[in-house]
Amino acid sequence: MLSLVYEAVRRFAAATVAMILLALVGCDLWIRSFQLWWDRHSLTCSVATSLLVLAVAGLIVDEVVARRQRRERALSVAVQALILYGQARRAWNMVMMIGDAGEGPAGTLTEELGNLASMLLTAAPGLFDDPVARRFLEEAQRFSASVLRVALRPQGQLSENDRAHLESAMSRLRAAVEPLFTRVPDADRALLEGLS
Repeated sequence: MLSLVYEAVRRFAAATVAMILLALVGCDLWIRSFQLWWDRHSLTCSVATSLLVLAVAGLIVDEVVARRQRRERALSVAVQALILYGQARRAWNMVMMIGDAGEGPAGTLTEELGNLASMLLTAAPGLFDDPVARRFLEEAQRFSASVLRVALRPQGQLSENDRAHLESAMSRLRAAVEPLFTRVPDADRALLEGLS
């Protein structure tokens, strides 16, 4: 959230500086009294010009660096999200193995759910700054809540309604992770899909 606010402030500052610069250039070209005032106040003109050039250069460099960081992090964020998706699939598979009478791999299910919760907590800070990954993270949190709600019921049974709800949650999670799959090169994507 803080990075979104910072990005909005940075863009607003860049737009403001650009408008001031355009207004000054326009006034200098078309208003004779404006030209004369700046001619008589050369030190003020020099200081104002230097500050505007510095502001424009700083904002441009800041934007270039921010874009480079987003591009460099895009792949690592995608891989982290895909690993989380693989764990969510394993937990989902375990929950779907619960029979109508409540039988199922209880120990393994508990371990998979614990791993999913741990991975969610670990991955959240890295996924939060990327808008696509953040949407996936939100869907993964909803998915985890659905899986936990069904898996930790006292009777331990999985009804048809529960199965339909979990399959719907998994399809939403799959749709949310698809844009992240496209960031990963084909050879690595096949490896990551095999892990999930």
